[in-house]
Amino acid sequence: MLNLFVKFFEFTQSLMLTLDTYQDRPPNHRPVYTKNLLVILNYGGMIYVLAFITLLHWVASSVCLPGIYHNELQEDPDFSFFYQRLFFWYLTINALGQWVLTILNSVKSVYSTASDLPMFNDSTHQDWTKCTKCDQNVPPRARHCSICERCILKRDHHCFFTGCCIGFHNQRHFILWAFYGIVGTAFGLYYLEQYLSIHYVSFLGTEFFKYFLPYALVITIVGKSSFYTFLAIFWFYITISTGLFCVYIFFWQINLILNGQTSYELVKGQKIYQTNFWEQMRSVFGPNWAIQFLFPCPWVKQEGDGVSWNFHNTKFL
Repeated sequence: MLNLFVKFFEFTQSLMLTLDTYQDRPPNHRPVYTKNLLVILNYGGMIYVLAFITLLHWVASSVCLPGIYHNELQEDPDFSFFYQRLFFWYLTINALGQWVLTILNSVKSVYSTASDLPMFNDSTHQDWTKCTKCDQNVPPRARHCSICERCILKRDHHCFFTGCCIGFHNQRHFILWAFYGIVGTAFGLYYLEQYLSIHYVSFLGTEFFKYFLPYALVITIVGKSSFYTFLAIFWFYITISTGLFCVYIFFWQINLILNGQTSYELVKGQKIYQTNFWEQMRSVFGPNWAIQFLFPCPWVKQEGDGVSWNFHNTKFL
């Protein structure tokens, strides 16, 4: 399993380098099919998220929970069913809320200056860089996204599942969305396993091999198992895959916070922003960061503005 995560990490690094290479090319040297593919991925990723959250909620609350708690094995099925369903509504609302906030707050991370204003003062903004694509000077850690066609403050990466860049003002919502993705898929898998153990075979029993997708497909084709059972098993694999991807995203982002880096800086081996872990947590989540893991808090302000940074002993104002 560890080797699998290492391979996936290396694949992510190579993918980011490929996207960076694409972005560094002049617009007239970018293949049209690549641009079209990125647009398709942008919309496809967002559709997948909405479809997955909707199906996860429906399968858990309308299929699995009634099948688990409305049977003779439960002493008080109505009580258990109500609170379990209420809890899953809580997870769904939080996941959707953080996803929407990630998209809405992406606009705040866009950096732009009026063309008739002085871009910077040489003595105070000496580490600002020139974005030739936007024809403006941008603060440290801001980078241009050729998909969004904007410069993004503390740009981490472009996320196809949100259709926007992850930057200074929406990184916290992106991390919390991944967190609720982990919790939601974990409970969804638990409910699905309980349901299949009752109506199919025990997941932890001697007939565990019946959960292998090729076997489930064969016995469905020959008529020894229902098509609905096969769909439930297929959904089990989709949920596992999505949950593992959320785990990867979450711990990738936590690692970035620990190192005080963006994904671009990590891939490029750049370590230019020095701070401690708690300062970085407040920069990403704000002062009351722990409570944001309970419910969305868009009113909580982050520390900093994404423009001014402390680089070693030099402070840019």
